[in-house]
Amino acid sequence: MRFLLLFLWLWFFYLLWRFLLRPRSRRENSVPPEKSASGEEMVRDPHCGTYVPLSLGLKKVIDGRSYYFCSEDCRTSFKPSSD
Repeated sequence: MRFLLLFLWLWFFYLLWRFLLRPRSRRENSVPPEKSASGEEMVRDPHCGTYVPLSLGLKKVIDGRSYYFCSEDCRTSFKPSSD
């Protein structure tokens, strides 16, 4: 009987310890509210090859086609190929 009570006390303190530590680790690893939990689509800058999140990419439409760039310098110096 003492063993069972000791086990229950240890289990209770384990759950309490786990409960107190869990919120801190969730906040550190949480995804910002403006992004989805599954992640955000990454797009490749056609000028320098850098990958940037779609929401942060600078968009430029050339001949009806959308291009996304990592910086204003890449956007202004980009020359599309004649594919």
